[in-house]
Amino acid sequence: MPVRAKPFSAAEIRTIFGRRKVSGALGNRILSVLHGRRLSGTLDLDLPADITSTVPQSTLDAGLKWLRTNYPIDEDAAILARIEREELEEEQRLIRRAEELGLYKPQSGSFGAERSEEDGVWGKSILKNIRRRNEARLLAEEEQRRKEWLEGEQREREALQRQIQQNTSLQKFEGSAVVDARPRADPKERPVLAWAQKHYLRAMDNDYSKLSEMTTSRRLVPALIVTLITLGLCYIYAESYQPPQRSDRMWPNVYPAAATAIAMIGINVGICILWKCWPPSWRMLNRYFISVPVYPHPLSLVGSIFSHQTFKHLAVNMTMLWFIGTRLHDEIGRGSFIAVYLACGVVGSMASLTAHVLLGKLMVTSLGASGALTGLIAAWCMLHADDKLTFFFLPPEWRDTFSAPGWVALTGIVTLEVLGLLSPFPALRVASLDYYAHLGGYLTGALWAVAWKAERAKKQKENRPWLEKVFYRE
Repeated sequence: MPVRAKPFSAAEIRTIFGRRKVSGALGNRILSVLHGRRLSGTLDLDLPADITSTVPQSTLDAGLKWLRTNYPIDEDAAILARIEREELEEEQRLIRRAEELGLYKPQSGSFGAERSEEDGVWGKSILKNIRRRNEARLLAEEEQRRKEWLEGEQREREALQRQIQQNTSLQKFEGSAVVDARPRADPKERPVLAWAQKHYLRAMDNDYSKLSEMTTSRRLVPALIVTLITLGLCYIYAESYQPPQRSDRMWPNVYPAAATAIAMIGINVGICILWKCWPPSWRMLNRYFISVPVYPHPLSLVGSIFSHQTFKHLAVNMTMLWFIGTRLHDEIGRGSFIAVYLACGVVGSMASLTAHVLLGKLMVTSLGASGALTGLIAAWCMLHADDKLTFFFLPPEWRDTFSAPGWVALTGIVTLEVLGLLSPFPALRVASLDYYAHLGGYLTGALWAVAWKAERAKKQKENRPWLEKVFYRE
């Protein structure tokens, strides 16, 4: 905004800005911009680039000082007027926006105001209208998802049948668990069942098109690597484990063997409850807590030894863990006990996976602590190979009759397992037993016990006095 109608001459510009080199045209532009900013209350905003890039701040300060001296105005009032103007413009913008959205309407009691649904004078509720629209939209989306859920069963069945026709690896399993024929539940009528079915399908969402690429080596080599790593870690753990002081234990008043067994039973019970009661966990459990030869996950060799899908299976195995495991724990200590448990379980799982893959039984599933428990039984029997073993629940007068040395008892147990595995008569074979995992556990536990006894004898010999060593050699 020009300061006056007639521009300032070059001599006046030199007088205003002093010895600073400012041309007449630039001086008039600086004064008009500064004067306009004073009147509009916008001195705090940045000046045009052609001014700030040409003259220093001291020149601008000199021009502003001259204007305030010769053309005084109330700059504070101009700033307040600018704030009020901006607030009014913002309010008008919001009103226009509200009118566009249909939210701004005449208030009740004024001309043109709409009455409420109940014919009240307070007017219609815009928020109620918005909520009705949102509820209708959500219901429509839910109905669309329900429709897609019910119609998706046939589409998935057709897609799976196409995969079976294209993949020779799946054709012989068409009548098995690959095709699930159970109809889908309507979410409106049976919401809990539909919720469980959705998680079931999500858990069973395997890419069967890749099964043709799964060779025997791709199924077994990663699992073998995990087995070897687990055995190495078990050895390191058993050798480096140091029992904590009683004050440092989590349950200081519980006997160590009982505390270990309770902790392991708790893990098994927790995973069984997830299988039974929490469908969102099924996808994770299918990957890492059950061994399936058709599409094996290597880490499932470890997870499956803590996994049970029925309470009967869980109860049998945990009972064996309590009565056999606590006794073995007392004799060898916690570090060796946990290492033996894991090693026998993983080797048993690897033996089961290898046997089923080589025999072509790719849809057989395997889980449970049986392989680990058979290893504990074999270790106990071999540690007491020459001791008479009997059943603790027999009356005292019968225990001598029904007793045998540890190696005889183990031989008998393994013989029954082998007969059950090789028997041509289905009546003599229990279909639910994983004989290969059991035999892998027996072998691992027996080998460990032999090595542990040899190591213990070596340490005892090294700890004898030198004189006893001489007589011992003689």
